[in-house]
Amino acid sequence: MIDLEFSEQQQLLQHTARNFFAAQCPIAKVRSLETSDLGYSDELWKSMAKLDWVGLSYPTELGGAAGSILDLYVLYAEMGRCLAPTPHLASSVIAGETILRGGSEAQRGRLIPEMSRGDLIVAPALTESDGAYGADAVQLVAQADGENGYRLEGAKILVPYAHVAGQLLVAARTGSGPDGVTLFLIEPGAKGVDVEKLGNIANYPLFAVTFDGVAVSRDAIVGPVGAGWATLEPVLDRASVLQCAEIVGAGEAVLDIAVNYAQQREQFGQPVGKFQAVQYLCSDIAIDLHLTSLLARQAAWRLDAGLPHAREVALAKAQASESAQHMVRQAHEVQAGHGFMMETDLQLYTRRAKHWEFNLGDVHHHLDAAVAAL
Repeated sequence: MIDLEFSEQQQLLQHTARNFFAAQCPIAKVRSLETSDLGYSDELWKSMAKLDWVGLSYPTELGGAAGSILDLYVLYAEMGRCLAPTPHLASSVIAGETILRGGSEAQRGRLIPEMSRGDLIVAPALTESDGAYGADAVQLVAQADGENGYRLEGAKILVPYAHVAGQLLVAARTGSGPDGVTLFLIEPGAKGVDVEKLGNIANYPLFAVTFDGVAVSRDAIVGPVGAGWATLEPVLDRASVLQCAEIVGAGEAVLDIAVNYAQQREQFGQPVGKFQAVQYLCSDIAIDLHLTSLLARQAAWRLDAGLPHAREVALAKAQASESAQHMVRQAHEVQAGHGFMMETDLQLYTRRAKHWEFNLGDVHHHLDAAVAAL
C-alpha cells in the first residue's frame, strides 16, 4: 500500500522550511540575486548547511543527516514555492550523491564532509553543445594518455554554478555506447579549462565549459571506467523527482498569485474571479498541481521503498515539465497580460519554469523513457 501522506517529521520539516525561506529568501531577495555576480546567497547556503539541509541525504558518518527522498521532496517544494536560488540540486544531489554512489573511499572522505558543511560546490557538467540528454548524447572525448590518465577534449553547456565550483563532475566518452561513459572530477582552474557564462531567460547561473587537452589522472575517475552513466542514472532519477517537487512548490505559489488577483481585480463592477472563464483557468492550475504532486510523490515513495521506479519517475517528470508551462500560462491568462511586466512576481516563476521544463530531460525524453519501462 502506498502512503502519499507526509510523516509527522516531514510535516515539521515542511513547516520549518516554509518559515525559514519566507524569512531568509523573500521574493525581493530573489530579484536582487538574479543580477548578482554569484546568482545565489552564500549566507543562505551556509544557513541551510547549519540546518543539515545541504547534506540532508548523506550518511551521518560523512556529516549528513541520512534523510530520505521524501524528506528532500518536502524541502524542494518549499524552495520552489519561494524560488530559492541555491546549488542544492546540482551539487548536493547530482554531484554529491554520484560521488557517494561511485566515488572511491578517498573521494568520499575528502569531498562529502566539505560539501555537507556548504564549503564546497561540485558542478555536474553533463550536457553537450547540442543540448541532447542521455548516455548516448555524451560526446566530450576522454583519450587515454599512457598509463597515468586521460586528456579531455570538447565542451559542455548548461553547467550550473560552474563559476563557484571547487570541482566539476564531468561525463566524458571513453568508449562506444552507453557503457562508454566515464565520470571525472576536474578543478575549474586546471590548465585548459575555460568557463564562460551563458545568458538564459531564467537568469539561472548556467555556464559553458571548454576542455582543451585537459590532463586528468586516474585518481580523478569516479567509479569504474565505462560505468559512468550506470553510476549517474539512479541519481538523475532522484534529481528528476526533486525537480518535480520544486515545480509543485512553485505551482502552489502561482495558484495563490492567480487566485488573489482574481479576487482583487474588478471588472464590470465585480471581481473577475466571479466569471466562470477565470474560474476555469484557476482550476486548470489546481489540476496540474494535483497531478504533478501525486505522480512525483508516488515516484519518491517507490524510490525510498527500493521498488522499480523507472516508469513512475519518467511519468512524473513528463507531467511536471508540461505543468510547469501550463500553470504559468493559465496564470497569465488570469492576469490578462499584466503578469508579463517585470514589476510583477508571476514573471519570475514564468522564466524559471522554462528552465525546469527542459532540465534533466524534456517531456519527449521522459515519455520515451516511460514507454521503454513498460
